[in-house]
Amino acid sequence: MREVGELLGVLTAILFGLAIMNFVIKFVNRKWIMKLPKENVWKQRYLSLMKFLIKNHRFFGFGAAILMVAHVVVQIIFAWVSVTGIITAALAVVTVILGVIMFQKKKSNKTLLWAHRGAVIALIVAFLVHVITKI
Repeated sequence: MREVGELLGVLTAILFGLAIMNFVIKFVNRKWIMKLPKENVWKQRYLSLMKFLIKNHRFFGFGAAILMVAHVVVQIIFAWVSVTGIITAALAVVTVILGVIMFQKKKSNKTLLWAHRGAVIALIVAFLVHVITKI
């Protein structure tokens, strides 16, 4: 079961990584891609990738949250409880809740957006500490 727990953790990280790409891909688009001519093949491919990631951002985040819960349950039942893992999971829950609130409001609320992004940054730091230390 240890391998199952690790697999769930890796899949959670992959899905959260795909969700986080929403910000990265928009940033790259604003800085470099928009400056390319419309006919540029790379721009067209990039925009297709960007549309896919933006359209599925919430599904990646929600899927990651579901896998994270499964990961935590498997780790608690069959392995050991990691303090850094619990902190990371709590930050992931906060991130998802903020994302759900923003999605339900359907409005651009800069305070919620920055809270969501701040939670993501804290989540990334906590995740790195969790993976590196495993305590």
